[in-house]
Amino acid sequence: MGLIGLLVGGAIDASKAIKQNNAKNNDERHHVTVGNKYEMDVPAFLSERHDLSEDASLQYGSRSLDIAFQVIDEPKNEFIESVNELGQDIPSLNGNETILGKLAILSLGNYFEDMDKVEIGDYKEIKINGLNAITLNAFQKRTFCKDAMYTTFAFIEGKETLYQIFIVSGGTSILKLADKLSESIHSFREL
Repeated sequence: MGLIGLLVGGAIDASKAIKQNNAKNNDERHHVTVGNKYEMDVPAFLSERHDLSEDASLQYGSRSLDIAFQVIDEPKNEFIESVNELGQDIPSLNGNETILGKLAILSLGNYFEDMDKVEIGDYKEIKINGLNAITLNAFQKRTFCKDAMYTTFAFIEGKETLYQIFIVSGGTSILKLADKLSESIHSFREL
């Protein structure tokens, strides 16, 4: 890489660091209600998007911070029917044999299908506003990508709906903004 490449790369990194610092100091939030299903607070440094996933009922992101924030919801009874059709072929996630544990393992399997390296950590079975939930973090690497990707997942079991929250960053933003993103996950409320 030549001198110009180093200068441009350094300027981009400095600009991103400034944006991350500004986001970290920004306590503003969007209070978002999705139909009569759920509500949650999303950090104001993220903007509404419509191009991340056709399955997502909520999509926010920031290209400059390299963060995508999505919620996918599906009827619990449809998922249970699908699991029953698969039979006993679903491994458990950390010994969790519940429907929520099965949702997590199937979702993670689909998500990491084409990854070269995956490390999962911070697995927790918790309650989010009275609902059973599983949260975890993942580091993943694809050969064709320069940067690693970091993802925070939350799987939440509602009364009649299962929710999956994915927060993905192709850099250090998710690490620097983890507290604000975690607050968003914990603000989730089923209506």
